[in-house]
Amino acid sequence: MAATNGESLRVDATGTIHPVGRVASQQLRSRTGEFELLPSPGEVILARSAGMQGSLKMCGEIRTPGALCDVVSLATQAQWVGELVVVAAAGRRSFFFDRGLVISVLTTVPDERLGEMLYRFGVLTREQLEEIVRVTTASITARRAERPGSPRRLGEVAIALGHVTSEQLYPMMARQAEEVFYAALHVANGTYYFFDRLDESQIVRRHNLNAGALLMEGARRMDEMSYFRQKVPNEDWIPVPIPSAKKPGEDAVAVLANVDGRRTVAEIGRLMGLLEFEVTRAIFQLVNGGHVQMLAPCLSGPEAIVEAINPGLVEIHARCDALGKGTEIREGLARFATGTGVYDTLFMNAGPASDGSLQSEGVSRNLVALAGVDPDAWLAQLLSDYIHFALFQTESLVPREVQGVLHARVSEILRPVRPLLDAPASRGVA
Repeated sequence: MAATNGESLRVDATGTIHPVGRVASQQLRSRTGEFELLPSPGEVILARSAGMQGSLKMCGEIRTPGALCDVVSLATQAQWVGELVVVAAAGRRSFFFDRGLVISVLTTVPDERLGEMLYRFGVLTREQLEEIVRVTTASITARRAERPGSPRRLGEVAIALGHVTSEQLYPMMARQAEEVFYAALHVANGTYYFFDRLDESQIVRRHNLNAGALLMEGARRMDEMSYFRQKVPNEDWIPVPIPSAKKPGEDAVAVLANVDGRRTVAEIGRLMGLLEFEVTRAIFQLVNGGHVQMLAPCLSGPEAIVEAINPGLVEIHARCDALGKGTEIREGLARFATGTGVYDTLFMNAGPASDGSLQSEGVSRNLVALAGVDPDAWLAQLLSDYIHFALFQTESLVPREVQGVLHARVSEILRPVRPLLDAPASRGVA
């Protein structure tokens, strides 16, 4: 199967490797040096840097959410010591294992960095975080210029500026490690590598998190969050209070007190020091109890539009996959996309992924060369047509009762997009 993400390589008759496409060229340029070619099947090329420390114990592809559960379970039960690296479109995550414990975590995913975590917990304001980043960046710049002093880490700067105390910071670092672990379990498209090495210089702060307990909690969260998403589609939605004679459960009382019909789920979480899973669970309980109703946010920007529609595409593909009709739905959508003449360009290097979702940043980049006067409305219409064609396809693939559930679910997902679909704006191609 040919690669569709621009990361293809071609090996010619002389054994020379050629990058095919800009992405592949960039990837190879960042890996200059000598590599040792390892024995592998004809379908795979496996090589390691000549200077790499340790050995590669295990590696593979990630094609479904939760695929990492088996890897973590094996590493935990076998008491492995080393580094598990998870690479996906969002970034790279590293987990350091020591005989059943996760002792440290590194991440390049912007939303999972310590500063963003402190902001999401409500410990820092956005202005405080920006100040901390400025001071930290200046420290790093000074080090690069070989001026005296070593660069300070973000946490050290936050404490020095008085924006956070050590008593607040260190528990947050442990929570950050847990949240990065849970996020990695959700990766649906990527690769993983387990190296039998443990570089102490990369361990900023040592934790002793039980990997087995993290795995069980992560699996529970995945199951429950898919259930919560039926009523609380994402943290940008706004809960609106409904007068009710019934009293909510104790866990939801404090959350209800902060529901004012204007704050989003994310804003309520920051106000109360709750992360997405915790506040979503509480809001879900309030919706089920008839205390609040969910109001769709007003979407703005192509990336937000893609992220709003992705859950519907994932739902449709998952239902078809469960009934053994995944190939049919993908082939039908591919024919539709090619036949219209615009989707192939819009989706170039942006999907669809194996779960049917689209890469929002890629679609946003491609849209620049396509859209006319009102790109948001034009994109919303295109994606609405695309997902409705997917629904049309399912009529011949899934039972009638499943079809009804899908229609209701997709209709709910498209609620935030409807104002753009109804707007009397120009939607032509430039």
